[in-house]
Amino acid sequence: MTVDPAPLDIKFAQRFSTNLLSNIIYFVLNIFIGLALVPFFLESLGVAAYGLIPLATSLTGYVTIIIDAINSAVTRFLTVDLQRSDTNRAMETFNTAAFATLGVVLCLVPIAIVAAWYVPSIVSIGDESRMSVFLLFAMVFGSILIRAWSSNFMTVLFAHNRLDLRNYVNITNLVVQLILVVLLFFILGPSLPLVGLSYLIAAATALFVSVRFSHQVCPYLRLSRSHFVMARLREIGGVTGWISLSQLAYLLRYEVALIIVNIMFGEVAGAHYSLVLTWSVLLLGLAGLVTNTFTPMSYSYRARDDRIGLTKFTLFAMRCTGLAMALPIALLCVFSPQIMTIWVGPEYAELSPLAWIVLAPMIVRIQTSCTDPIFAAYLRVRTPALFSIAIGILNIALAMMFPVIFNNGMYGVAYAGSLILLMVGAFFLAYNAHVLHIPLWTFFRPIATGVSALILLASICTIYVWMVPVDSISMLVASCIMISIIYGLVVILRVLKEDERELIRSCLPAPIHKLIPL
Repeated sequence: MTVDPAPLDIKFAQRFSTNLLSNIIYFVLNIFIGLALVPFFLESLGVAAYGLIPLATSLTGYVTIIIDAINSAVTRFLTVDLQRSDTNRAMETFNTAAFATLGVVLCLVPIAIVAAWYVPSIVSIGDESRMSVFLLFAMVFGSILIRAWSSNFMTVLFAHNRLDLRNYVNITNLVVQLILVVLLFFILGPSLPLVGLSYLIAAATALFVSVRFSHQVCPYLRLSRSHFVMARLREIGGVTGWISLSQLAYLLRYEVALIIVNIMFGEVAGAHYSLVLTWSVLLLGLAGLVTNTFTPMSYSYRARDDRIGLTKFTLFAMRCTGLAMALPIALLCVFSPQIMTIWVGPEYAELSPLAWIVLAPMIVRIQTSCTDPIFAAYLRVRTPALFSIAIGILNIALAMMFPVIFNNGMYGVAYAGSLILLMVGAFFLAYNAHVLHIPLWTFFRPIATGVSALILLASICTIYVWMVPVDSISMLVASCIMISIIYGLVVILRVLKEDERELIRSCLPAPIHKLIPL
């Protein structure tokens, strides 16, 4: 007789610090390796050949949208199945997703090969041979397809709240890419096909590691064709489709701004706008280090149908995230002239107003992201997807109208984006409250905390800049450290409630949690 395993315990508090640390390591490595490879490729391959590499790898971003959608859908179903000790249904979820994804990948292989073959006819390849460019794109496409299928095993890690192991898989992919491309260039000489080969081998290695980790975490989840269920595929596929639509709508809301600025105001304005957008992306990445760790817990509450617990947890996550992210947002806004001067030159200090317009509303977006798992957890994905498409189209219209109506150039595009951001935040805060059958204004309360912290901190920092000249790197660093320490102490000692401090302490390693008083 087979004994079903006990209900899944994701051990949120015990694993939070490990998950967060692994998120930070992956985040830093990703940035470091990305920055380090650019001059390496430029020096070894030349400018023209290098330009083909980001063109090939940029396509991974669009596939990532689909992969993230599959992960979100499968993780939701898998977490609920495991929480309810329904082993058979968990096997159906895992195998249905795995074999369906495998079928799609196999169908895409010939399409990817044909697409790679015609790339040299579509884009300018300079002095590179058609075969070299074909091999680069073919192997990069192959690495994308391998990573797409390996995402099935990553969902097992996510469902068990083993974000640390999930990050180790991603780190393996990055490190193997780096080591292989350097070794191959050193042994065989620089060439585009070797770049593609490094991506392909790295993806295969990451697949192997993800399979091992998946079996280690959940030994009874194995590939089995008999557990492929068409009805389950329709259920998962429907959710995946709507989430994919929401992810594509994200491009309409945020990625399109830079394109509009380039078209309407030229490449110089586009370059200026991209500098501020870089900070926006970094802020989202920084916030994601923490907010991504909340998703498994949200799904866990859904599995137990604990709406009250999910509401309390989400409010806590929003409040703490808002208080934490108010600090870097305020520092970037207030010290934007100094940061721009040090980073790219004094002539860019005049972009400070643009930084305020783009970055300040990010506090709302980041806090709202803490509620995002709710509608997916309850399979209420259609309305958010349709709203996202509609608001994305409105964003394009406003971004093109505001500069004409107000005659404020690229600042009009920024104002339009910030307005849309606030509208999206208001909708999702109210909609997720509706999903949980609680008052619509419930999730607006922690937003007020985050916004108030940002306004107060930015005001104090502005007064500080008026009184103290911040005109060097050392002075900028010292000022940021001093402000951060004072702000952190005030938040811990005066703003956080006793139960919030206790919960935060329980999530941190012993040497650190002693620093937070009860």
